[in-house]
Amino acid sequence: MSAMIRQILFVPPAPVVWANHLDAFARQGVEVDTTQTLSSDQLGQGLADGTWDIGIGVMDNVIAWNSERSAGLQIIAQLERSTLMSFCCISRYTSLADAAGQVIAVDSTTNGFVLVLYRALAHQGLDWRRCTYDPIGGVKHRFEALAAGKAASTILVPPFDDMALARGFKLLWQGKDIAPAYPGVVACARASWLEQNQDVVLRYLRALLAANDWARNNASAARQALVEARYSENAAGRLVRECVPGLTPALAGWEEVVALRRECGLIPVPEPSAAIMINTRLLARAAAGEGS
Repeated sequence: MSAMIRQILFVPPAPVVWANHLDAFARQGVEVDTTQTLSSDQLGQGLADGTWDIGIGVMDNVIAWNSERSAGLQIIAQLERSTLMSFCCISRYTSLADAAGQVIAVDSTTNGFVLVLYRALAHQGLDWRRCTYDPIGGVKHRFEALAAGKAASTILVPPFDDMALARGFKLLWQGKDIAPAYPGVVACARASWLEQNQDVVLRYLRALLAANDWARNNASAARQALVEARYSENAAGRLVRECVPGLTPALAGWEEVVALRRECGLIPVPEPSAAIMINTRLLARAAAGEGS
C-alpha cells in the first residue's frame, strides 16, 4: 500500500519533474499529492500548521518560516544548484531606478528572492525601505500580473522569465550578477514530522535521487522531460548540466542567504544555524539504500 505525502511548491523543480516522468515515487511506494502554492505565506503557514508535509522553496524561506512562524523546519535536500533569477520590467524602464520609483511586484517583503532585490537596489545607491511593493504572490502569479499589465516589474524564474522576455518585457539584471552563490530550491519539512515518518521520507528521497541520477546519465531525455513541463530549451539544458550531486545542500548557498539577511537587517536573533536547520542524515541513509 502506498504512503501519502502532501507536497506544496511554487514550480516543480527539475528532480520532481524527472521523478514524475519516471514514476519514481510510485516505484518507491509513495503517492505524492502536490499543490501549487499561491504565495510563500501560504506555503510557510501550511507547513507550520501541518496542512502539508513537505514544502519546496528557497533556503531563505525556511529561515523566515522558522523565525516568523515557529515552524520547526529542516532542509532535507537541495533540488537545484542555483536559482536563475531575472528582474523583468516593462519596456519603457531603462534602469533599476526607474523600477524603484514605481510599485514592484513581490511574493513577500521579508523573505525569499526579495532579499536579492534589496542587494541590487543597494548596489545602485537606492534604499529598499523607500520603495513600494505589491505582494502579489508566487512567481506564476507575478508573471500573470506582469503579462496583464497589473505589474510593471518583478523577479521571475524559469520558465516564466523566458515567457516574459518573449512577450517583449525587458531584463534589467540577473541574480547571478547580484548574489552568485544564491542556492536553488530545497525540500523541507517539520523536524517532528521527519522523525515520525522516516520510512516514507526515505522512500521520497530515494525517488528523487534515482531521478537525479537518471538525468545525469540521460541528458537528452531529461532535457525533453523539462521542455514538456514548460521549461525553455536553454533552462532545461542548464538544469541538466547543473544537477546537484547527491542532492546535498550547499553550505556556500546557506552562507550567501545569511549574508543577504545581515545586509538588510533581517537576520533573526538568535542567528540560524546550518547544523540545526540542514538535516543531511536522512539523505545519506536514502543514498545508502535504506527505505527500499
